[in-house]
Amino acid sequence: MPLRHVTAARIWTSDSSAPWAKCMTIQNGRIDALDHEAPTAGETLCLDGAWILPGLIDSHLHLLMGGLSLSRLDLSGARSRSEFEQLVEARAATLPQGQWLQAWGWDELHWGGEKPTLDWLRTCGTRPAIAWRCDQHCVLVNHAVVALLQTRGELVPPTGLLFEQVAWNTLGPHIPKTSLALRKQACAEACAHLLSVGVTSAGAMEYLDDIENVLVPCRDGGSLTVRIRATALDRERPLPFSRAGAICGDDTLRVIGFKSFADGTLGSSTASMLENYCDSGGSGALLEHALDGTLTPWMREILAAGYSPSVHAIGDRALAEVLRAALECDPEKLTRFEHAQTIHPETLVHYRDRIISMQPFHKATDAPLARTRLGAHRQNRFFQFREFLRSGACLAFGSDWPIVTADPLEGMRIAITGCALDGKIHGADQNLTPGEAITAYTTGAAKCLGDSRSMGRLSPGSFADFVALDRDPFACDWMNEVPQVVMTVVGGEIRHDARAHEIRP
Repeated sequence: MPLRHVTAARIWTSDSSAPWAKCMTIQNGRIDALDHEAPTAGETLCLDGAWILPGLIDSHLHLLMGGLSLSRLDLSGARSRSEFEQLVEARAATLPQGQWLQAWGWDELHWGGEKPTLDWLRTCGTRPAIAWRCDQHCVLVNHAVVALLQTRGELVPPTGLLFEQVAWNTLGPHIPKTSLALRKQACAEACAHLLSVGVTSAGAMEYLDDIENVLVPCRDGGSLTVRIRATALDRERPLPFSRAGAICGDDTLRVIGFKSFADGTLGSSTASMLENYCDSGGSGALLEHALDGTLTPWMREILAAGYSPSVHAIGDRALAEVLRAALECDPEKLTRFEHAQTIHPETLVHYRDRIISMQPFHKATDAPLARTRLGAHRQNRFFQFREFLRSGACLAFGSDWPIVTADPLEGMRIAITGCALDGKIHGADQNLTPGEAITAYTTGAAKCLGDSRSMGRLSPGSFADFVALDRDPFACDWMNEVPQVVMTVVGGEIRHDARAHEIRP
């Protein structure tokens, strides 16, 4: 049943003209009014011990990949080769004969830095097996997959490790495609997971095939319960604008842009840097349109078609290439700079009013290796949250799920404390206040996804999307007591409820 009135300990609206309220009135899935007094008539949802924020927005994730990851082998907990192999062997024993084993999430930093080789998958025997690194920019394959690729004329390194375009373009076409039914199930499960962590809207990076055949039917059937602003991963030109335009957009699902990759990742040493890496030599490499010199015309085409360009850029050289193209052809500043993990300080002045889409939890995973990989002299380029804000940029936060956790409260914890997975504080001078971090997950992310009027705020006319937390997120100790989600509401409908609530007449 749709909610009519909601009361809470405090309601933060993110509307500077009226930032706080005690009660919301909802009509037709949108906020009708806010007040400081509970209504005298009508049913009221009482959350008087909770603190309400606008529904949290993840500006960058992979919805279907995230949903599928929930049922695939997760190697992120492996802390040694032995644990890696035991997890693989145990999963392989549960699979039907001939079915591929697909795993993800390993990180060589968890066991001292030695990269795995195809022998680490030997317990799969003749079963094809692949294991993606946590950043999805490197994949390990076993002997069975090597044999399959070699019969098709593909060359595979002796290690069994494939990186970047080779991993995606050489291996990708041979991986058995997940059935349409399982992809639809993954979509529903992904939405349920996001709602459980307080996410009501997301910028999803998906292929048009999946948007057309999975997301649209799920929306029409009611199982797409999170608002999706989709960015198409289809990158070959001519760009499929007619297909994107044929997808009927509404408040639940809309295609807003197209994406390109300018480089790789810091973890795989493939992010494109202005200077060589300190621990391995080389400086990464540009990819796709940034590599072949077509980034500017690609961007122009997308903008002319009424969409926003979204470009993965982690290294400072890659980020500089995207900035150069944006300065040349995007005066309206619609380009989304995705990740932006390392930036040359001299370029910050050019980011005023530009959209910087960052994922704070990546700092937790990458900070322990940044000093070795980048050197002490480049630490002032790494995860410059505060410097971007000082430059006047629009900071939008997300997760990149399933690369890391989808939990925005964990992302806030990293942005606020600077505490990485090694337990140490990194780049404390770039830490944000709770208010700044929350803003990046609400109004900042809403601007990133092109929907500032309806999302990321609780004010008359906006979506009645909100999350109730168990404590004050502006005053709690984020190092030791991260708030927990009590309830998530989308369009005035309760979509996740972690505790019993009281409706009073």
